[in-house]
Amino acid sequence: MQNIHCRFILMITVLLEEAVIQARKGVKCGGILSSSGGNLSSPNFPGLYPPHTQCSWLIVVSEGSTIQLTFHDFDLEYHDACEYDYVKIYNGASRDEGNLLGKFCGSNSPPQFTSSWHVLSVLFHSDKHVTSSGFFATYKKDICGGVLNGLSGVITSPEYPDNYPNNAECHWMIQAAPDSKIHLVFTDFQMESEECNFDYVAIFDGPSPMESQTRRFCGSTNPPEITSSSNELLLVFKSDFNIGGRGFRAHFSTGECQELFTDIKGNITSPRYPDPYPNNINCRWTIQLLPGFRIKMFFRDMELEERSSLTDECDYDHLSVYDGDSEDSPLLGIWCAHDIPPPLISRGNKLLMVLATDKDTANKGFSVSYIGVVPVNVSCTRTDFQILIPSQSVPQLERSHIYLGSPACPAQISGNNFKIYARFDTCGTEPQKRNNTSVIVSVLYVDFSSGANEDVHEYEVQCEPKRKEASVHILSGSDPLRFNALLESEVEPGLPEAESAEPSDSGQDSSDMVFISICILAGVLMLIAVVGLVLL
Repeated sequence: MQNIHCRFILMITVLLEEAVIQARKGVKCGGILSSSGGNLSSPNFPGLYPPHTQCSWLIVVSEGSTIQLTFHDFDLEYHDACEYDYVKIYNGASRDEGNLLGKFCGSNSPPQFTSSWHVLSVLFHSDKHVTSSGFFATYKKDICGGVLNGLSGVITSPEYPDNYPNNAECHWMIQAAPDSKIHLVFTDFQMESEECNFDYVAIFDGPSPMESQTRRFCGSTNPPEITSSSNELLLVFKSDFNIGGRGFRAHFSTGECQELFTDIKGNITSPRYPDPYPNNINCRWTIQLLPGFRIKMFFRDMELEERSSLTDECDYDHLSVYDGDSEDSPLLGIWCAHDIPPPLISRGNKLLMVLATDKDTANKGFSVSYIGVVPVNVSCTRTDFQILIPSQSVPQLERSHIYLGSPACPAQISGNNFKIYARFDTCGTEPQKRNNTSVIVSVLYVDFSSGANEDVHEYEVQCEPKRKEASVHILSGSDPLRFNALLESEVEPGLPEAESAEPSDSGQDSSDMVFISICILAGVLMLIAVVGLVLL
């Protein structure tokens, strides 16, 4: 949204150019609609629309309002992907695909749309072949309420953040795709507080006020996060004849825009990836593993809107990651543009990702992979390893699925832990030299495979016998990219007996640099000697 006014002017210019082109063809359609209500239709409606036609309407109402668009008649040439004749509806002035609310053809009327702000665009296109009767639609300015069916959106009380009017009543019906749920989060809330009998917000877990699952809120405390039990949620705002307040602001997310991941590993992408993500969304993805696990995350791709040229900050489209399951959790970082975040690791068993986008300039988005880090506790002496894994963290596994070096060295059950005790001459252990230090290493395997789905996670365990210091880091999951190439690791903090002694490559890097410098110096001296001999 770096220059939305320029984009608005550009859109008007495009509209005028299209209107001139169609006028030259003898077709009158499209234009700017700025009244509080009106209608629009395909050329010649209800007769056949002409072939090879393109019309654009820009609907603009007073700022702070929204637009409700309803189709009453609809009959266009049908195609599975609507590639021939179609109507496109955009949430805003820009034809950025991130603003696209839908593309429609055939004889089924599009659903009712409510814009996220005071501008809505409608595009009609026909090719040079089959024509039909077209469409007829009406629009009206909605001060409050409406049907909301996007992946995500924002709802505010009338005139927010100024005080809401008296005697107001607004109904917002949020509809998600079948089998999806709706997640609603209030980010600001301030209303009259008298046991919610006067001014209040009511949430109905279903499509009508007759539903039994009703929650009512007032006062100045943000309501808790709400998740519907079905694909419909009704929000009602009501004020009485006196004593108002600032009102509320809430955002909702549905479908692929709000998901909970509980698998030990997975992939997460922005909506529509690798196609442009939608504009005006606030999407939330929560990763929640069993207690004791931590979460390793790395980013495969990142392409969001650029930073602000004024502040050099991620003021527009951005991705935030929190070390927990809410936006009150510690913030791990905010990213935008083409910045690939570094690998991340949670302190606990939960991570929250939030993608917020503005009204224009959508890009490809992001692709993320994560893996659960099993709480492995490693200690060592001068002669042996001891490995402990809390059994409640991997309740689905038998002891034979956890082994060191090979299945011949499986874990044993010791109290509430899986335990492996191995001398340095068994279980695939081998001595190595790292950073001029003698260490003993082996590979711990945790096998989550089920049926034909192979899923073996590998952890390297290392001991420096002289100092009796042990460390562990993840090598891979079943992902063929091998997680060790992307993920550095650390031992689960707070577990008894285990000490973190993550090896450092800095000493080796320094030695390499010294060696390279000596080689270069020797080469230079040799060259000087050869030149000297030639001159002699």
